Parts: sequence; C-alpha cells; structure tokens
Amino acid sequence: MERKIIVTVFPQDKQQKLRPALVLREFPKYGDVLVCGITSQLHQYIEGFDLMIDLRHPDFGKTGLKHPGICRLNMLSMLSVSDINGAIGEIGSETHRGLLKRLSEYLLKTK
Repeated sequence: MERKIIVTVFPQDKQQKLRPALVLREFPKYGDVLVCGITSQLHQYIEGFDLMIDLRHPDFGKTGLKHPGICRLNMLSMLSVSDINGAIGEIGSETHRGLLKRLSEYLLKTK
C-alpha cells in the first residue's frame, strides 16, 4: 500500500469530499496508514519540504492525478484501511524515499 495514491475523505474536511492522498507508511497489526494530502492548490507549495508533482516530474504519468498537485507534508493524517475508497496510482520508490527523508529530517530538527 505504501507509495499508492488513494482517494479518501480527510477527517478534518467539513465538505466530506473525496480527495487524493499519498500513503507514506503502513503501520503494523491494525492496518492503519499514514497519509499526506495532495492538493491542486499550487500556491500552497513549500519549497524544500513539499513534493510538487507536475508534468515535468518523472512519476506524474503513473500517479493517476488529472492535474499537477502538491504532496503536502504538513497535511498528515492516520487512516484506517477501511477509510480508503480505492487507489488511482502511485509514485516511484525513489520519490517515496526522498519524501520520507524530508519528513524525518524535519521531525528530527532541533529548534
């Protein structure tokens, strides 16, 4: 399931709209997954932190996204597998590893 781009309703979304998200990590035993939201609001991009997936990105064609989007690392959520309404695509393993590295480096950074 890791690296898959899924569609789900984010818990904090009052509109209850299906939105794309990237599965960052699957957790043991209960089937919960850590996801980051994907938005088409390109002005929300945080350079050096988020991942821009546009037509120039080598993984764009296999993501299933209809428009360029941003994997927002500050839009994280834990979901049960039962909250996932299907997968539309995926990102490559190198892209996935790079995103996890950015997130872990940020979490380990001291102020």
